[in-house]
Amino acid sequence: MTNILPSCVDVTGTGSAGAVPDMVNLELRVTREGESVSATLREVDAVVSAVRAVLADSGVAERDVTTTSSGIHHRYDDRGQVTSRLTGFHTLRVGIRDLDRVSVILDRAVEAAGDALLIDGIALAIADPTPLLATARERAFEDARARAEEYARFAGRTLAEVVWIGDHVSGPEPRPFAARADAMATSLSVAPGESTVTAQVSVRWAWHGPEVATP
Repeated sequence: MTNILPSCVDVTGTGSAGAVPDMVNLELRVTREGESVSATLREVDAVVSAVRAVLADSGVAERDVTTTSSGIHHRYDDRGQVTSRLTGFHTLRVGIRDLDRVSVILDRAVEAAGDALLIDGIALAIADPTPLLATARERAFEDARARAEEYARFAGRTLAEVVWIGDHVSGPEPRPFAARADAMATSLSVAPGESTVTAQVSVRWAWHGPEVATP
C-alpha cells in the first residue's frame, strides 16, 4: 500500500512572558437604602459623586474610572416578603496606577462614603500589555518553528513557506473577593509579584519540494 504524505505540517507552539504589574483595578460598590426609587437613587448618586471627587482629587484619571453596573431592588424580610424599603447600588471599576498609594486612596474614598462603600474585587494588572503580548507571541512562534523543524527532520523533509497562523492569548485571572472597604483600607498592602501572559500559536508550514510517496 502506498500513502502520499500531506503537503503541509500543522504545529502548535507555546510561549510566555512575564512582568511586574503596574496597576491595581478595584471594583467598588456603593449601596444605599431608601423608601422610594427617587430618594434611593439620589442617595446612591450623592455617595458616588463624593467618591469620584475623592478619586479625581487623589490623581486618578477620569479614563481609569468606569461605571460597570447600577440598579435598584426591593428589600425582603426574614419571611421572604417584600418590604417598603429599597436598596440601590452603583459599581465602579477604578484603576490605580501608583501601587504605593492604593491604601491612601482607599482611605479617602472610605472617608467620603462610609459604610456605603464595599470592595467587590481587586486585581493586579499591566497598564500596557502590548509589549508583553508581542514577546509571548514571538516565543510561541519560535517554539512552533522548532517543533516543525524537528518533525521535518523525522520525515526527511524541509519546511517551505507558512500558509496559515492562528493564535490564542491568555493572561492571569483576577483574584476577586468581597469585604467592607472600611475594614480593608487600613490593612491593604499590595505585593505585585509577576503577571504572566501565555500565547499559543498554531502554524501550518508547507513542505518544500514534491509530495513524498511511502510504501
